[in-house]
Amino acid sequence: MTALKRSTPETDVGARIDALRHLAQGIDELAALLPENLPIYEGRSAAQMGRLRGYLLAAFADTGLPDAALPYVVESLETGHVAYEVAGAAIGLRGLKTPAAGVVAALARAIDNLSGADATVSFQSYNPAWPYAQPTTALTEVVRTIGHFGVQAQAALPRLEVLAQQRERFSSSVLEEMRRVLDGAGPGHGEHACDAACAGEFCGCVSAVDLGSDDSCCAEMASAEPVEDPTPMRAMLEDQDGRPERFEEFFRGKPSIVAFFYTRCDNPYKCSLTITKLAALQASLEERGLAGALKVTAITYDPEFDLPHRLRLYGSDRGVQFGKDARFFRITSGFQEIRQRFHLGVNYGASTVNRHQTEVYLLNEHGEISASFTRMRWEVEAVLSALEHLFPKPGQAQERAHCPPAP
Repeated sequence: MTALKRSTPETDVGARIDALRHLAQGIDELAALLPENLPIYEGRSAAQMGRLRGYLLAAFADTGLPDAALPYVVESLETGHVAYEVAGAAIGLRGLKTPAAGVVAALARAIDNLSGADATVSFQSYNPAWPYAQPTTALTEVVRTIGHFGVQAQAALPRLEVLAQQRERFSSSVLEEMRRVLDGAGPGHGEHACDAACAGEFCGCVSAVDLGSDDSCCAEMASAEPVEDPTPMRAMLEDQDGRPERFEEFFRGKPSIVAFFYTRCDNPYKCSLTITKLAALQASLEERGLAGALKVTAITYDPEFDLPHRLRLYGSDRGVQFGKDARFFRITSGFQEIRQRFHLGVNYGASTVNRHQTEVYLLNEHGEISASFTRMRWEVEAVLSALEHLFPKPGQAQERAHCPPAP
């Protein structure tokens, strides 16, 4: 097959996905198309990226869902705010043989995220003609996937039962699908579901009460050991007050947390939530007597637009308390250095970001990456637990965020 390039028309990429979903080796090639920083996605619009992502994820229903693709699917369910992409993720998840608890929680979270934002979509082809011959909606597909997993998705049923009573929130087709799934589960479907759900790779017990909370262990820690890079960083930064800093010099002397974001992000479950949680982390550090022990920082993906005053306003509006060790930055030179050092999962359209993952990194006192929370929603307690390895406090009990043991 012809290699996909940045110049490959969007419809041709869709045709390649269709071809791969029917090939024995297609599963690996489809998975290889998932990283958002690939050259083939450069210059495309955010709308194109959403369509390509949704169609690509849906293809795993035919090929089977490999472990390497699972974080991408869960990410779209947890943080997707475009109906087409979320629908594709829900369809693709049916290629998974056994869902772990975090997967079920992501499906339930997708229902909450999409309430009031559902839309009619179709996957009969990459660019189907209207009116659709095979219409569906994102919420319909999410609920259908919960039903697809049957007893393995029992943890989501109590929440589904609550939502099914809120008839004003959902269309008749979604309510019918909810009722079909719940009726198929039989009486007593919610009993002991939470205990059964706590085993598996993704953890965090799910119930009708806590499905809407952020208490989960689903953040992906991509690295537990320092990642050394002997290449000197020449990148220059400018903070929210216009003060210049050299990257290599600032991120030394004490551990740091670095979140990536940009102020023009229109997804409330990504950048805005990341900075809100960064403020919550800052408050937790102060409560634990660790204020000043860690540099709390964020770097924008969009340095041309995110000038100092925008950085300060965005952080202040979300509760960040700026200070000597709490600063937001834009990169004034050496952007590619930082992009490569962190292997940033971001790409750009004609004028701004067209796609990015959630990215939060812990750096040790030498500026080396000690741990990373990427792709999945990260939680304050999980970061605090990881921080204990950077500056443990002898003789003092440590509160550790942990997953419940498998039964």
